[in-house]
Amino acid sequence: YVCKSPFQYSDPFNTGKYPSSSVLGYFDNDTYLDIAISNSLENTVTLLLGDQEHIFRTTRPATGDAPSSMIVVDLNNDTKIDLVVSNTGDNTVSVLLGSGNGLFLTAVPYDVGAGPYCITSGDFNNDKQLDLAVINQDDSTVSLLFNNGNGLFPTITSFPVDQFPSTIVSSDFNGDGKMDLAVSYSYNSYIDVISGFGNGTFKYTAYYVTGSYPAYMILTDLDNNKKMDLVVVNNYDNTLTLLVNNGDGSFTTSKLDSIGYSLTALTTGDFNNDNKADLAVVSTGDYSIYVLLGNGDSTFQLGIQYDLDHSGLDIIAADFNNDNKIDLATVNDYDYTASVAFGIGNGTFTNGIDYVIGESSKWLISYDFNSDHNQDVALVAQDSNSIIVLLGNGKAHFQAPLNNTVGIYPVHVLSADFNNDTKQDLLVVNQNDSTIDILFGHGDGFFDTPINYTVGASPSYAFSADFNSDNIIDLVVANSGNATISVLFGKTNGTFEIHHTYQLKGSPTCVIAADLNKDGKQDLIVTNKDNNTISIFFNNGSGTFIYSNDYKVDRSPSSIAASDFNNDKNIDLAVTNYGLNTVSILLNNGNGSFGIARNFTVGRNPYRVSAGDYNYDGNIDLVVINSGSDSVSVLLGYGNGTFQNQTKYKAGDNPTSAVIGDLNKDNKVDLVVTNAKTNNLFIFLNICNG
Repeated sequence: YVCKSPFQYSDPFNTGKYPSSSVLGYFDNDTYLDIAISNSLENTVTLLLGDQEHIFRTTRPATGDAPSSMIVVDLNNDTKIDLVVSNTGDNTVSVLLGSGNGLFLTAVPYDVGAGPYCITSGDFNNDKQLDLAVINQDDSTVSLLFNNGNGLFPTITSFPVDQFPSTIVSSDFNGDGKMDLAVSYSYNSYIDVISGFGNGTFKYTAYYVTGSYPAYMILTDLDNNKKMDLVVVNNYDNTLTLLVNNGDGSFTTSKLDSIGYSLTALTTGDFNNDNKADLAVVSTGDYSIYVLLGNGDSTFQLGIQYDLDHSGLDIIAADFNNDNKIDLATVNDYDYTASVAFGIGNGTFTNGIDYVIGESSKWLISYDFNSDHNQDVALVAQDSNSIIVLLGNGKAHFQAPLNNTVGIYPVHVLSADFNNDTKQDLLVVNQNDSTIDILFGHGDGFFDTPINYTVGASPSYAFSADFNSDNIIDLVVANSGNATISVLFGKTNGTFEIHHTYQLKGSPTCVIAADLNKDGKQDLIVTNKDNNTISIFFNNGSGTFIYSNDYKVDRSPSSIAASDFNNDKNIDLAVTNYGLNTVSILLNNGNGSFGIARNFTVGRNPYRVSAGDYNYDGNIDLVVINSGSDSVSVLLGYGNGTFQNQTKYKAGDNPTSAVIGDLNKDNKVDLVVTNAKTNNLFIFLNICNG
């Protein structure tokens, strides 16, 4: 058996703006590979730190079109938490079964009514399986999805409700052992209580008047009598309606006045550790959170008002830092952030810590998604039709990308230990100021301020190797603006000096080093975009290079990979040709000279190539990044210098770089692809049997 499809798509991760290059390294010394990405449009390098359970600290599973709300629940009885998401754009509900490590299986969509918005779960037909109820705003119905016990929903029914339903919750309000529902109506200023028969059908029981435009409703026990009460946020008149359960399914209403301006969401928890339910309310009109401390008798005293940088859209309460005190998290409009305020335990909170999400998010929930006993957060990302999961570390913050400012328009990044302190450092190529930056690593994911070196005009690529046999890392940089390559010799302290500059005939786009003529010295291979060639320079052993020959390839060569493609123990070359959608293979004659290139078709505008045995058959394969067709081509090698037809994998918008490494420590090489226009990266995990 030969594995023919080695990679499996995983989840994208946010980067900075226009990620152009990436590199793997152990930047925090924890034995798990990390990723560094250069972001051209914001002049930064982003670090994503890997860990044992979930590769990286942010995941983003896809949903349906325009997700609007979600809940967490174990639908298939495997003790792993699952996600349910309503999608208003395509009138579906997505069920994402959890793997227990912060990752989720591909979403399964179910058709419901028009404009599904809010979801609740409960055993509505008394079969001991959790079912789903969804309000559909555009056709004024409730859809019921009945669980078969495996997390699948073969039976779906619906019943009508009044116009403009806004939220739905479920509980056994009348104590008869059957789940009931409560539905609020935004423009009608009341809620309905709908009693269940225990067989999946319901009847209207009563309605209760609320304030103006009830926008949000939650369940909590306001008076400590072990019965579920209701709290409703009224957006237009800035009030809360409290509905205290009388025990028979009827409710007594009261109102809290003059709380903020334009209320949108609320949550509940015991914020001051007095065993009484408190409330936190989001006020979008004055960018605030209002804390109301409960007296245990359905009355409240106003606590402290907390300012937000922007209007909050949703709020949750959970213990994020494992100190047994309830914290608050909000998602914020306009600046695409989530904020966490940590509870002191007396009803007050610290100032919020912001986490950049990167796009508009509206709905927020909390759960321990990866079973590490730390609270995580999931947010609805409406712009990208996805769910953003932020995995908490239990130490008062969530792991977020680490950004490092460098020169102007960074286009390439590589990693090595330049100063011999056993810690991974970074080199960044800055195209628009014709420099390279060296950032010395601390070994914990952080780096020193960059040290800057001027090279040739508009550098595009760099490569590191020991060129002069002194056991110190040296550098070579391709300068596309003045058709040169710069060779810099390294010193033991990690500093560099320019040794020599070599003139080329065409505009160099990429340069790498390999021992082409078997003399134990690193030679240079350069792609020349303007004359459609590659140039070979042989190393004389002292780090001085002697031009050997140019070899024709296809139009606009963009990158090179060196490996033994025909199993003759000589280093061959693979070159991507950006202008003709091919990859050229040049086989080594054994002395550093090459035969005529043979071309293989790939995707549109191939930009980068990597070589390795990805399906573990003993033959070298190719991975090609196609920036014009937003795809990855995998060409499996036959071991004789030829390759199978490409297998394509969908990437993000305008993929620009790829790196290979074992990200999840399963002894298989995985693939990381950065996508420039979507400002993220994709992970493709290797599923072949090594």
